[in-house]
Amino acid sequence: MGRILANALRVASVPVGVGIGFWTAQLQSLQRCAPYMRCPTPSVLVVQPTFATWQCALFGAGATVVVLLLSLAVTRLRFHAAIR
Repeated sequence: MGRILANALRVASVPVGVGIGFWTAQLQSLQRCAPYMRCPTPSVLVVQPTFATWQCALFGAGATVVVLLLSLAVTRLRFHAAIR
């Protein structure tokens, strides 16, 4: 059972990372209009991405690493249970 779970986590790690990256890229927030955007008044609120592209990629990579480490933990738990 532990082997199947570890392999499933390894396979799922990349789709989870890509999903987290795309999800964070879709997040948007209301911010004041920047001076370079030439808004009618600076107090106008505009919808802008919450995170930069590199941050979204970093979050996705981090999620991938977390799932891979979780699969490693499952493998080690299985190994220690087999020793006892």
